Amino acid sequence: MRFVAAFGIVWAHMQAPFSAEGYVALALFLILIGFLSVRSLARGGIRRFWLGRLIRFFLPWLVWSALFGGLLILRGGWANAVPVDPFRLLIGPSIHLWFLPFVVLTSPLVIVMQQRVNSVGQVWLVALGTVPVAVLAIRAHDSSGLPEPIAQWAFATMPLFYGLLSAVAHHRQATVAPMVFATLTCGIAYVGFDSPIAPFLFLAAVGFETLWRITVQMPRLARLGELSFGIYLVHPVFILVWYHFAGSDRPAAFGAIAVFIASAMCTAILRLVPMGRVIT
Repeated sequence: MRFVAAFGIVWAHMQAPFSAEGYVALALFLILIGFLSVRSLARGGIRRFWLGRLIRFFLPWLVWSALFGGLLILRGGWANAVPVDPFRLLIGPSIHLWFLPFVVLTSPLVIVMQQRVNSVGQVWLVALGTVPVAVLAIRAHDSSGLPEPIAQWAFATMPLFYGLLSAVAHHRQATVAPMVFATLTCGIAYVGFDSPIAPFLFLAAVGFETLWRITVQMPRLARLGELSFGIYLVHPVFILVWYHFAGSDRPAAFGAIAVFIASAMCTAILRLVPMGRVIT
């Protein structure tokens, strides 16, 4: 699922046909981050969880901010690389890095969900109680008046909540609760203020619940999933390379496939190097 979601994000960023469906891929990516974060905490404990958070998300944010900042300096000078808007300090020099600090800052939610939601009743309480927060986040995103990365964080709120809730609900045998949360949230947002992203968020939730229940005993597919994080981080570089050498006249779909393959190969090579494995 992570590998497929990464492909959908690249497809959308290349503005290939049906690129709006990239919202589904991004939402699925965020659901998986929330879901797997709860499971990681349950396996390793709080100390290992925070250490992993710093190494897995904060350190890559610093490294890739430096790399993309250097690239901007080479392309247009220091003025392009230094954020003027204070909100941009929460992103770094490239907008696609927004989700790294978001994941770090929302880490306390993972701890609360994993350690405090201990019964079926509490799962349902959280599922219903967070609907207004998720609806307001969607509304804030659709208002189009939020600066970056607040707009991206507003989009990420519902799928992240869904991933966290789903991980706890699966463990507590309350698997219906997350879908009720998704249905109410997206339904209210769509009917109440005709949210354009509500259907995509709902499709991501349905896709996750469907695919999660499929048993696949192929370890090599799991290895593909390990490339997804690096693909997301490195693909803007290959988008620039593609447009530099191929121009804008080539079919976007072909470019998306080429960028995705190049990003996957680059990530696989980087993961052979110890430091490269840390930042991808």
